[in-house]
Amino acid sequence: MKKKYIKLNDNYGHLSLGNIINAIKEESKNKTSAIQSEVFCAIFNINDANISTINNYCIGSRSIGNDYKQIYINLKKNYSKSKEIFKDIICNILTIVDGIISNNKSIEEINNNESLKNICLKLYNISKNDFYVSKNNITIFRNLYNDNNYYELFISFLIYAILEKKQPIYEDDKINNMIASILQNTDISVNELQNFLVLELNEGLNFSYSLKKLAEDGNSYANYRLAIMEYRGEFTGYPRYDQAYLYFEKAAKNNHPSSYWMLGNMIIKGKVGSKNNNDYKKAFDFFHKAKELGNIAAINSIGICYQNGYGIKKDINIAKKYYEEAAKKNYAYAYNNLGILSEKENDYKNAYSYFLKSANLGESFACNRIGEYERKKGNLKTALEYYHKALESSLNEINIWAYYNIAKYYYLNGNLETNIIKDVDEAIKYFEKSSSLIESLMELLLIYFEKYNIDNDNSNLEKINYYKHLIETHPKYNKNIKDNLEIKLNQIQNKELINININ
Repeated sequence: MKKKYIKLNDNYGHLSLGNIINAIKEESKNKTSAIQSEVFCAIFNINDANISTINNYCIGSRSIGNDYKQIYINLKKNYSKSKEIFKDIICNILTIVDGIISNNKSIEEINNNESLKNICLKLYNISKNDFYVSKNNITIFRNLYNDNNYYELFISFLIYAILEKKQPIYEDDKINNMIASILQNTDISVNELQNFLVLELNEGLNFSYSLKKLAEDGNSYANYRLAIMEYRGEFTGYPRYDQAYLYFEKAAKNNHPSSYWMLGNMIIKGKVGSKNNNDYKKAFDFFHKAKELGNIAAINSIGICYQNGYGIKKDINIAKKYYEEAAKKNYAYAYNNLGILSEKENDYKNAYSYFLKSANLGESFACNRIGEYERKKGNLKTALEYYHKALESSLNEINIWAYYNIAKYYYLNGNLETNIIKDVDEAIKYFEKSSSLIESLMELLLIYFEKYNIDNDNSNLEKINYYKHLIETHPKYNKNIKDNLEIKLNQIQNKELINININ
């Protein structure tokens, strides 16, 4: 079967010759004059080229020919001696882009050209999307952009696309390269991954036994999987955090990124250790190691450490920078953290924007928060949609306030806008699902108190005493809650409270 190549100019995933030409064409004032062949000739400082050759090079279906590469090998060699060696090429490109002859411009004038700045910004963003562009190259690009050195930045893009960018790229090669890149900073072998996947995809009843055997042989993926299973209590019905920690440690020895993050996370959450400063410093180091290995969650966790002073001096501004870095990678919890910080600063417009980005990723807490914003604006139908979306997460990720809000603002009294009729029994179901909240317990007590006042049914009295006990033993129970509850009970019945005094 013929191998299928990837079109390098088909999207913004490759810093290729084709995309450099596309960026120039998009920025050009006169689109009809900025044709591909003209831009190509300007880049190579030649008068003419075969149209078919240009198309193949720009699409990425053929490697750029040695004659064209030699032009840039010579330019690169002389560039180290004279920065102005590329001036004619860039001036010719700016002539095409701006529609004004740009010969004899100085490097300073070129750096002040708004069109070149826009082209460089597009190409810099493309470089960040290109799997094959090294972190070192991206750092160089970023520093040149921040220094407003668009002349040298554009030259760097040209040199990379013509001399360094591999083409053609075939789909099979891309998959293999991705696997190699993922494992490059670890001591994990491709065979480890293959052995684990064979077990994962083919094993049946003896999965746990085979998984443990694979872990004993030092397989990082097997150790990580066992750690997760222990963390969730899948073997015993309850979590064994110490055992999970040991499995994560074994996987981390081979630089398994998520294992380092989980080690730090378990310490911060108090699953292991004593939550003292030495433990926090250890967690902070684990997060940094995970970040170095490419774990996005660790970036957010480092921000949490700075925000709370876990193992490092508290610094909210540094925390924000880490949250922003993780958010750029679409990490939902980083959006949440930025939203919470914005609310503390009374910047509710930005907070809404951050929570919406997280909600659009399906994160339950953010969905509930957007529901709250919309409900308070009077958009009850939209709010309900987000509350229900919050409940689509897995059980351990659901934000239970969504249950409370649906019960409280929709079923308890009904809602015309959403065509929900009053249904106290349905409200009870939702309140019960969020009964770890003292607010839900109070609503349940009030419901059964009202029921008892109507029918004097002893089963309702039992419920009253049950929820009364849960409220009084709840960690958040205090005098204010006690007083508030008594007021509400009195509103239901102005007569003597039927032995329901809140102690």
